[in-house]
Amino acid sequence: MKKISLIKYGEKEVKVEIPEENFIYSIAPVDLPGLKNEEKSIKESLRNPISSAPLSREIKKGMKVVILGDDITRPTPREKIFPILLDEINRAGVPDKDITVIVALGTHRYMSKKEIKRCFGKRVTERVKVLNHEWKDKSNFIYIGSTRSGIPVEINKIAYESDYLMGVGNIAPHCLAGYSGGAKIVQPGICSWEATARTHLLPAKRDNFLDFAGNPENEVRIEMEKIAKIAGLNFIINTVLNSKGRIVEVICGDPVKAHRKGIETTKKVYERKIPELADIIILSAYPVDIDYWQGMKPLLYAQHGVKENGTIIFLASMPEGISSVHLELEKYGDKSYKEIKKLIKENKIKDLVCAHALLQHTLVKGRTEVICISEGSSQEQKEKIGFKHADSLEKALEIALTKQGKKAKIGVINYGGEVLPLLK
Repeated sequence: MKKISLIKYGEKEVKVEIPEENFIYSIAPVDLPGLKNEEKSIKESLRNPISSAPLSREIKKGMKVVILGDDITRPTPREKIFPILLDEINRAGVPDKDITVIVALGTHRYMSKKEIKRCFGKRVTERVKVLNHEWKDKSNFIYIGSTRSGIPVEINKIAYESDYLMGVGNIAPHCLAGYSGGAKIVQPGICSWEATARTHLLPAKRDNFLDFAGNPENEVRIEMEKIAKIAGLNFIINTVLNSKGRIVEVICGDPVKAHRKGIETTKKVYERKIPELADIIILSAYPVDIDYWQGMKPLLYAQHGVKENGTIIFLASMPEGISSVHLELEKYGDKSYKEIKKLIKENKIKDLVCAHALLQHTLVKGRTEVICISEGSSQEQKEKIGFKHADSLEKALEIALTKQGKKAKIGVINYGGEVLPLLK
């Protein structure tokens, strides 16, 4: 007998067949029902924020308002939220000409005008200015101090010079911030390369990168929130989505308190209990599979569901390859964790934002074997970063069973970019 299920691979689904005697679990997000009336719910949340006055009392005529929105790598339903948000700001007395939207790229690639229009919707791009956070240009930043740990707070000038700053994002598990959303729209969203590098490298001090996913009180998240407070983030609008992209909940208000409230629902969707650790995991990187920079996250989450020295069959479409921005990820991806730390210490890795990703990547491949199925990266690229290549799921499973044995226990993680396995 075979256990048969469908698993996301890019925009399609592939069939997974596992012998029943090997199968131990199959997990995916819990599809909580979407909101019956999304527009009404967004308005109600905006007018009844958590630990904050509504925008009608916060925003005044004559103010310059900046809204931070996340980029193409995130599933936030911007085209649904922004028109309603703009109307609310108008109601408070601020016209469209005094509103600017900044795409909070962090250190991701700049979005094209076409992509911006598709992500934010024509109704938004025709009303207000929507600008990329141009992080490569140092003249776009202003230094406004530093945190107690010495991380410089260098943020986008346009955002800092606004009278009211708000952020729109989505809450899901995150490998460093515990959960995405909230203050993350500022750090790394609109911060300098150096601020982002130093924040993201905090776990390297104790070599505890694998402890951060699912923990919103970790030191990286706390540092992000300190930076956002110094930067003047006033208000957030965050969503929780199910796997179909429907809005389950909209949370508005205080950047910390509203975010923690949203996490309560997020946990119900994305944290999944498993009966035991698997020898082999079949893992879908969807929906964070635009490139390996994003696709690394599901591999990190999957470590919580697989035995040490286990095997992960990694299905990731990665149409943009390893990374179009952080090229040292591919250059040094074959090194060990200790070697990467040594290269960082010797200042041989120039991209320190990439350095944290290299440390995470080497932790994964040092702990588990990864067999990668990807149309977006070549066999040479996979092998260059320490992965095995397979053309098909059947071939990958054959390789994995040869290593782990015919009685190996197999788990399946669908929508792995959002699922955090937790051992019962």
